[in-house]
Amino acid sequence: MQIKGKNIPLSLVLLLILLISLIAGPLLINYDPVTHDLEHSYHAPNAGHLMGTDKFGRDVMARVLYGGRISLWVALLSVGMSLLIGIPYGLTSGFFDRFDFVLNNVINVFMAIPQFLLILSVAAVLGKSSVLWIVLIIALFSWMDIARLVRNQTLALKHKDFILAETVIGISRMRLLFKHLLPNLIGPVAVSATLLFGNVILVESALSFVGLGVQPPTPSWGNIINEGRQVLIDGWWISVFPGVAIVVTVLLINLFGEYLQERFFKY
Repeated sequence: MQIKGKNIPLSLVLLLILLISLIAGPLLINYDPVTHDLEHSYHAPNAGHLMGTDKFGRDVMARVLYGGRISLWVALLSVGMSLLIGIPYGLTSGFFDRFDFVLNNVINVFMAIPQFLLILSVAAVLGKSSVLWIVLIIALFSWMDIARLVRNQTLALKHKDFILAETVIGISRMRLLFKHLLPNLIGPVAVSATLLFGNVILVESALSFVGLGVQPPTPSWGNIINEGRQVLIDGWWISVFPGVAIVVTVLLINLFGEYLQERFFKY
Protein backbone atom coordinates (compact mmCIF):
# COMPACT_ATOMS: atom_id res chain seq x y z
CA MET A 1 0.00 0.00 0.00
CA GLN A 2 1.45 3.37 -1.04
CA ILE A 3 0.74 6.95 0.02
CA LYS A 4 2.94 9.68 -1.44
CA GLY A 5 5.61 7.14 -2.19
CA LYS A 6 5.84 5.75 1.33
CA ASN A 7 4.78 2.33 2.48
CA ILE A 8 1.97 2.02 5.01
CA PRO A 9 2.77 -0.96 7.27
CA LEU A 10 0.20 -3.74 7.50
CA SER A 11 0.37 -3.45 11.30
CA LEU A 12 -0.95 0.15 11.09
CA VAL A 13 -3.79 -0.83 8.75
CA LEU A 14 -4.86 -3.69 11.01
CA LEU A 15 -4.48 -1.51 14.10
CA LEU A 16 -6.73 1.17 12.60
CA ILE A 17 -9.34 -1.48 11.73
CA LEU A 18 -9.16 -2.77 15.31
CA LEU A 19 -9.51 0.72 16.80
CA ILE A 20 -12.47 1.54 14.56
CA SER A 21 -14.11 -1.75 15.59
CA LEU A 22 -13.64 -0.98 19.29
CA ILE A 23 -14.97 2.56 18.92
CA ALA A 24 -17.89 1.88 16.59
CA GLY A 25 -18.62 -1.76 17.48
CA PRO A 26 -20.65 -1.13 20.66
CA LEU A 27 -22.85 1.30 18.72
CA LEU A 28 -23.73 -1.41 16.20
CA ILE A 29 -24.51 -4.19 18.70
CA ASN A 30 -27.97 -4.30 20.25
CA TYR A 31 -26.80 -5.94 23.49
CA ASP A 32 -26.01 -3.99 26.64
CA PRO A 33 -22.66 -5.06 28.14
CA VAL A 34 -23.88 -4.87 31.76
CA THR A 35 -27.60 -5.84 31.64
CA HIS A 36 -28.32 -9.36 32.97
CA ASP A 37 -30.34 -11.87 30.95
CA LEU A 38 -30.24 -15.03 33.05
CA GLU A 39 -32.35 -17.00 30.56
CA HIS A 40 -29.40 -16.99 28.17
CA SER A 41 -26.56 -17.83 30.57
CA TYR A 42 -23.52 -19.68 29.24
CA HIS A 43 -24.63 -19.87 25.63
CA ALA A 44 -21.78 -20.98 23.37
CA PRO A 45 -20.94 -18.81 20.34
CA ASN A 46 -23.87 -18.86 17.91
CA ALA A 47 -25.56 -16.75 15.27
CA GLY A 48 -27.26 -14.55 17.87
CA HIS A 49 -24.21 -14.19 20.13
CA LEU A 50 -21.06 -14.49 18.03
CA MET A 51 -18.84 -14.78 21.11
CA GLY A 52 -21.40 -16.45 23.35
CA THR A 53 -22.75 -15.24 26.70
CA ASP A 54 -21.44 -15.28 30.26
CA LYS A 55 -23.00 -16.53 33.51
CA PHE A 56 -25.32 -13.53 33.66
CA GLY A 57 -26.39 -13.90 30.04
CA ARG A 58 -24.46 -10.84 28.91
CA ASP A 59 -23.18 -10.83 25.35
CA VAL A 60 -19.43 -11.48 25.44
CA MET A 61 -18.79 -9.66 22.16
CA ALA A 62 -20.48 -6.51 23.48
CA ARG A 63 -18.41 -6.74 26.65
CA VAL A 64 -15.14 -7.33 24.76
CA LEU A 65 -15.74 -4.34 22.48
CA TYR A 66 -16.81 -2.06 25.32
CA GLY A 67 -14.03 -3.35 27.56
CA GLY A 68 -11.53 -2.64 24.80
CA ARG A 69 -12.60 0.99 24.78
CA ILE A 70 -12.00 1.17 28.55
CA SER A 71 -8.57 -0.47 28.25
CA LEU A 72 -7.50 1.82 25.39
CA TRP A 73 -8.78 4.90 27.23
CA VAL A 74 -6.75 3.95 30.32
CA ALA A 75 -3.67 3.36 28.15
CA LEU A 76 -4.09 6.66 26.28
CA LEU A 77 -4.43 8.73 29.45
CA SER A 78 -1.62 6.87 31.24
CA VAL A 79 0.81 7.31 28.36
CA GLY A 80 -0.18 10.97 28.02
CA MET A 81 0.53 11.60 31.70
CA SER A 82 3.80 9.67 31.47
CA LEU A 83 4.89 11.95 28.63
CA LEU A 84 3.95 15.04 30.64
CA ILE A 85 6.18 13.83 33.48
CA GLY A 86 8.98 12.13 31.56
CA ILE A 87 9.76 14.73 28.88
CA PRO A 88 10.34 17.76 31.18
CA TYR A 89 12.15 15.54 33.68
CA GLY A 90 14.48 14.10 31.05
CA LEU A 91 15.14 17.50 29.47
CA THR A 92 16.04 18.99 32.85
CA SER A 93 18.29 16.09 33.79
CA GLY A 94 20.09 15.97 30.46
CA PHE A 95 20.51 19.70 29.86
CA PHE A 96 21.33 21.06 33.31
CA ASP A 97 24.45 19.30 34.57
CA ARG A 98 24.01 20.46 38.16
CA PHE A 99 20.70 18.59 38.43
CA ASP A 100 21.66 15.49 36.46
CA PHE A 101 23.30 13.47 39.24
CA VAL A 102 20.29 13.66 41.55
CA LEU A 103 17.58 13.34 38.89
CA ASN A 104 19.29 10.45 37.10
CA ASN A 105 19.72 8.54 40.34
CA VAL A 106 16.04 8.98 41.14
CA ILE A 107 15.29 7.29 37.81
CA ASN A 108 17.77 4.52 38.66
CA VAL A 109 16.04 3.88 42.00
CA PHE A 110 12.62 3.60 40.39
CA MET A 111 13.92 1.37 37.59
CA ALA A 112 15.67 -0.94 40.06
CA ILE A 113 12.27 -2.03 41.40
CA PRO A 114 10.06 -4.14 39.10
CA GLN A 115 7.54 -1.74 37.62
CA PHE A 116 4.53 -4.02 37.88
CA LEU A 117 5.35 -4.83 41.50
CA LEU A 118 5.28 -1.11 42.34
CA ILE A 119 1.97 -0.60 40.55
CA LEU A 120 0.44 -3.70 42.11
CA SER A 121 1.56 -2.69 45.61
CA VAL A 122 0.15 0.83 45.37
CA ALA A 123 -3.12 -0.45 43.85
CA ALA A 124 -3.43 -3.01 46.66
CA VAL A 125 -2.88 -0.34 49.34
CA LEU A 126 -5.52 1.91 47.78
CA GLY A 127 -7.93 -1.00 47.42
CA LYS A 128 -10.55 -1.16 44.71
CA SER A 129 -9.95 1.89 42.54
CA SER A 130 -11.77 3.95 39.94
CA VAL A 131 -10.57 4.24 36.35
CA LEU A 132 -9.01 7.62 37.19
CA TRP A 133 -6.99 6.14 40.04
CA ILE A 134 -5.79 3.31 37.80
CA VAL A 135 -4.62 5.89 35.24
CA LEU A 136 -2.77 7.88 37.91
CA ILE A 137 -1.12 4.81 39.43
CA ILE A 138 0.09 3.45 36.08
CA ALA A 139 1.32 6.86 34.90
CA LEU A 140 3.25 7.55 38.12
CA PHE A 141 5.30 4.40 37.61
CA SER A 142 5.59 4.35 33.81
CA TRP A 143 7.37 7.64 33.03
CA MET A 144 10.94 6.51 33.83
CA ASP A 145 11.73 4.91 30.44
CA ILE A 146 10.63 8.05 28.62
CA ALA A 147 12.61 10.25 31.02
CA ARG A 148 15.72 8.10 30.57
CA LEU A 149 15.37 8.22 26.77
CA VAL A 150 14.88 12.01 26.72
CA ARG A 151 17.84 12.50 29.09
CA ASN A 152 20.18 10.40 26.96
CA GLN A 153 19.08 12.05 23.74
CA THR A 154 19.46 15.50 25.31
CA LEU A 155 22.96 14.67 26.50
CA ALA A 156 23.92 13.66 22.97
CA LEU A 157 22.23 16.58 21.22
CA LYS A 158 23.49 19.39 23.43
CA HIS A 159 27.05 18.77 22.23
CA LYS A 160 26.10 18.93 18.55
CA ASP A 161 27.52 21.80 16.52
CA PHE A 162 24.16 23.47 15.83
CA ILE A 163 23.33 23.57 19.56
CA LEU A 164 26.79 24.90 20.45
CA ALA A 165 26.43 27.57 17.76
CA GLU A 166 23.07 28.66 19.16
CA THR A 167 24.63 28.88 22.62
CA VAL A 168 27.50 31.04 21.37
CA ILE A 169 25.17 33.61 19.78
CA GLY A 170 23.31 33.99 23.07
CA ILE A 171 20.07 32.04 22.58
CA SER A 172 18.31 31.66 25.96
CA ARG A 173 18.27 28.22 27.55
CA MET A 174 14.48 27.94 27.48
CA ARG A 175 14.38 28.82 23.78
CA LEU A 176 17.19 26.35 23.14
CA LEU A 177 15.32 23.61 24.99
CA PHE A 178 11.90 24.04 23.46
CA LYS A 179 12.70 25.31 19.96
CA HIS A 180 15.84 23.37 19.10
CA LEU A 181 16.20 20.35 21.38
CA LEU A 182 12.61 19.24 21.89
CA PRO A 183 11.69 19.01 18.15
CA ASN A 184 14.64 16.65 17.65
CA LEU A 185 13.26 14.36 20.37
CA ILE A 186 9.80 13.90 18.88
CA GLY A 187 10.77 10.84 16.80
CA PRO A 188 12.42 8.75 19.53
CA VAL A 189 9.73 9.75 22.05
CA ALA A 190 6.98 8.72 19.61
CA VAL A 191 8.54 5.27 19.28
CA SER A 192 8.92 4.89 23.04
CA ALA A 193 5.35 6.07 23.68
CA THR A 194 3.97 3.59 21.15
CA LEU A 195 5.71 0.67 22.83
CA LEU A 196 4.66 1.96 26.27
CA PHE A 197 1.05 2.04 25.07
CA GLY A 198 1.07 -1.71 24.51
CA ASN A 199 2.73 -2.33 27.87
CA VAL A 200 0.11 -0.24 29.70
CA ILE A 201 -2.68 -2.31 28.17
CA LEU A 202 -1.04 -5.42 29.62
CA VAL A 203 -0.60 -3.78 33.03
CA GLU A 204 -4.22 -2.57 33.16
CA SER A 205 -5.49 -6.00 32.11
CA ALA A 206 -3.38 -7.70 34.79
CA LEU A 207 -4.64 -5.31 37.48
CA SER A 208 -8.24 -5.87 36.44
CA PHE A 209 -7.69 -9.63 36.36
CA VAL A 210 -6.58 -9.70 40.02
CA GLY A 211 -9.40 -7.37 41.07
CA LEU A 212 -7.35 -4.19 41.55
CA GLY A 213 -8.18 -2.48 38.28
CA VAL A 214 -11.45 -1.60 36.58
CA GLN A 215 -14.25 -2.93 38.77
CA PRO A 216 -17.27 -4.97 37.61
CA PRO A 217 -19.85 -4.56 36.25
CA THR A 218 -17.84 -2.16 34.05
CA PRO A 219 -16.08 -4.49 31.62
CA SER A 220 -12.39 -4.43 30.81
CA TRP A 221 -10.44 -7.19 29.12
CA GLY A 222 -8.77 -8.21 32.37
CA ASN A 223 -11.89 -8.59 34.49
CA ILE A 224 -13.76 -10.39 31.69
CA ILE A 225 -10.97 -13.01 31.63
CA ASN A 226 -11.20 -13.27 35.41
CA GLU A 227 -14.95 -13.85 35.26
CA GLY A 228 -14.44 -16.79 32.91
CA ARG A 229 -11.49 -18.47 34.62
CA GLN A 230 -13.67 -20.79 36.71
CA VAL A 231 -15.42 -22.22 33.65
CA LEU A 232 -12.48 -22.50 31.25
CA ILE A 233 -13.58 -25.95 30.06
CA ASP A 234 -17.32 -25.52 29.64
CA GLY A 235 -17.35 -21.76 29.06
CA TRP A 236 -13.98 -21.27 27.35
CA TRP A 237 -15.26 -18.45 25.13
CA ILE A 238 -15.66 -16.05 28.07
CA SER A 239 -11.91 -15.85 28.70
CA VAL A 240 -10.54 -16.78 25.27
CA PHE A 241 -12.00 -13.90 23.25
CA PRO A 242 -10.79 -11.05 25.50
CA GLY A 243 -7.45 -12.86 25.81
CA VAL A 244 -7.12 -12.95 22.02
CA ALA A 245 -8.09 -9.26 21.89
CA ILE A 246 -5.26 -8.37 24.28
CA VAL A 247 -2.67 -10.42 22.38
CA VAL A 248 -3.68 -9.07 18.95
CA THR A 249 -3.87 -5.44 20.11
CA VAL A 250 -0.53 -5.44 21.92
CA LEU A 251 1.14 -7.34 19.06
CA LEU A 252 -0.06 -4.84 16.45
CA ILE A 253 0.99 -1.86 18.62
CA ASN A 254 4.46 -3.33 19.17
CA LEU A 255 4.89 -4.17 15.48
CA PHE A 256 3.94 -0.62 14.54
CA GLY A 257 6.35 0.75 17.16
CA GLU A 258 9.16 -1.37 15.79
CA TYR A 259 8.29 -0.22 12.27
CA LEU A 260 8.57 3.42 13.37
CA GLN A 261 11.91 2.72 15.00
CA GLU A 262 13.40 0.90 12.03
CA ARG A 263 11.88 3.07 9.29
CA PHE A 264 12.15 6.57 10.64
CA PHE A 265 13.79 6.97 14.03
CA LYS A 266 16.97 4.95 14.42
CA TYR A 267 18.60 5.89 17.71
